[in-house]
Parts: sequence; C-alpha cells; structure tokens
Amino acid sequence: MSSTGVNIVLEFRFYRDEDGVVYTDASFDYPFWQRYLLVFSQVNIIARARQVPNSDVSDKWKQVTGDRVSFTAIPYYHGVGELVRKMPRVLKEVKRIIASSQGAYIFRMPSIIGALFFMSDRHMGGRAFGVEMVGDPEEVFGSLSPLYRPVGRAFVKNIRSIIGRARAVAYVERRILPAKYPASNPQHVYYFSSINLPDGAIAAAPRTFGHREYLELISIGALDQMYKGPDILLNAILDCKQKGMEVRLTWIGGGLHLEKMRELAANLGLDGQVQFTGMVTEREKIDAALDKADIFVLASRTEGLPRAMIEAMARGLPCIGSDVGGIPELLPGAYMFAKERVDELSALLQACGSNTSELERMSAANIETARRYANSRLDKERIEFYKSVSG
Repeated sequence: MSSTGVNIVLEFRFYRDEDGVVYTDASFDYPFWQRYLLVFSQVNIIARARQVPNSDVSDKWKQVTGDRVSFTAIPYYHGVGELVRKMPRVLKEVKRIIASSQGAYIFRMPSIIGALFFMSDRHMGGRAFGVEMVGDPEEVFGSLSPLYRPVGRAFVKNIRSIIGRARAVAYVERRILPAKYPASNPQHVYYFSSINLPDGAIAAAPRTFGHREYLELISIGALDQMYKGPDILLNAILDCKQKGMEVRLTWIGGGLHLEKMRELAANLGLDGQVQFTGMVTEREKIDAALDKADIFVLASRTEGLPRAMIEAMARGLPCIGSDVGGIPELLPGAYMFAKERVDELSALLQACGSNTSELERMSAANIETARRYANSRLDKERIEFYKSVSG
C-alpha cells in the first residue's frame, strides 16, 4: 500500500447531515471507495453535497464516509443555471482545495467540477493526476437542448486536453472512448468497469424459461435526465402490445422525470403494464426484481459501460440494449438495436421474447460475459492504474 492519499473528483450529488456524515441515495457508497484503499492510504472525495438536517436522513440512504474515506464539499448547485450563479464561490473553493490538499488526484470524467480544477490552476500545481473516463461528454451534451451545445463543445475540448496531460488514464470501455479521448502515454492506459461484482454474485448456471402469460421486462436507471431512454422503451412496449405480445415492465430508478414517465405510460394506455418503482437502494430488492424478469432492457441514448446490465448478466438474465457507448462490448449485434429506433427494439423483444431456447442461450452467454467483470479480475487492472497515478 502506498502511504500517499488520493483525492477523487466526480460529478455526483451527495447528502451531508449536521454531524458531517455523507450519504448517497444511489451509487458510490462506502464499499465503492474501498477499492482505492488497495493502494492509497486515504481517500478524499471531492463533490457536491446538499446539507440536510439529521431528521431528513432516509433509512434508504447509504453511508459514504468512514474509516480512511473523507469528504470535501464543493458549494452545492443543481443544474447549469445555478452553477453559473454560484461560479465565483465554486471557483474560490476549488482554488482553496488545490492549495491545501495533499496527495494525487483522480478525476472521474466527464465532470464539470473536474474541468474547473484545470480552469483554476492549469497545471494543478504540478500535482500528479489520473483520469477515469466513465462516459462520453460529447454524447451527454448532444442529448441536451441545443442551447447547451456551445458550452458542450468547449467542455469536450477541455476534457481532451486534461486527458492528454494525465499521468494515467483508465477507460470504462475499449472501443469509443479511447479513440475519441486519447491518452498521451499508451504505457499507462487501463480498461476496467466501475462495477463492484464479487465472484459469488455470479450465477452458477443459466436460467430456464417455460411458458409465460406475458414477457416481463426490467430496466434500471436514474430519471434525472432522459439518457436511459425510458420513453423509447415505453413506445416499444406499446408497439408490442399493438402486435399481440403482452409485455410488462418494471423500471427501477427515480429522478426529475419520474412523474412524467408515469404520465407517459398512462397516456399510452400502459399504466396497468408498467411499474416505475422510484429509487430502490436495497440490493436484495433489486436482485429479487432481476430474478423475476425475463429480459433486461437498456434503451440508452448515451452510455459508458453500464453496470446495471453487467449485474443483470451476472444473474443469468438475457439482455437487450441500444448500440451506444460500451454496450457493444457486452452484447453481440443480434441483441442490439440502433439508438432511438423504437421499431427495432420492438422487433427484438418480439423475436427474443417468444423463443425460450434463445432466452436460455442468452442467459448462458451473459453469465460468461459477467465473469470478465468480477472483482477478482478487475482489481488487478485497478491496482496497476492506482500505482501509475501515485507514481
């Protein structure tokens, strides 16, 4: 273990109570950060945290901070407009953090906060840093309003510059991100997912499928943005219904668009077939929902390497996804559809969903794919990346 600590900067919103304890209602709980402790002596997370009274702490939230994992809060904002208003405060705090912090840096990109570290101090005071590239900023901004596209182009250019100066770069997938955002030092390029997948969490045998009255789908994804394509999936289910296939959907994930998607399901006449559960944090409940389903579907408009799909594969669940980001690393072409193409997704659901032998073949293949992302394999690559960053 290195005696050096690491500062990890990411674009995520946490909660902090009156006692300074930090929580998450989704990803990045305390076990996630323990992987960095395989090399670093201390982890300091740098991100936004909304201050909440102790009475508002939900029993569904998971603790983030703990032994050797601390937190430094950036002034809280939600949305580009609020960031613009608070920019002087945010930049002042970023400069203070750079001046006072010790150890190396890892930036989980794309991250507006991460980019601000380089606007404030171009060379980070000569500090060693690495980048974990977990998504495509160009696709992210491309899916937003045209109003944000000039900002997006500048942001993408900045990200490329940061990656070009990084000591080491880790990509979440091997196909698109390394080509679009190349590292300057190919000897310190790594590839691994952010997933936490113990070997024991992978199914020992494929599933079997018998006669079913309807096809049970599941999808998992936050609804703060429309990145995961819930509207695409709902319209594909409607198309299946109109062509005589009975389909039901469970969607796990909350966010700003949750009620709008419930309204869309109702307007399409699907409210009896679709359940939007909202946020679910208990692993046992998520696994139970995955085990009940016949197919996991990800209709994403943009992706890195989707952890939720790998977790579904690990339980032997057949999967269908759009052809974006890292999904082609997980699925053969026969189980992918072109982004935004409702007709192609509907056709895939009908073809796969009505063929039990095909579902069983998909289940077996997905278990083998999931094995590539077990902690026992990925931790070796992660450790090499962390060592490269620490020097």
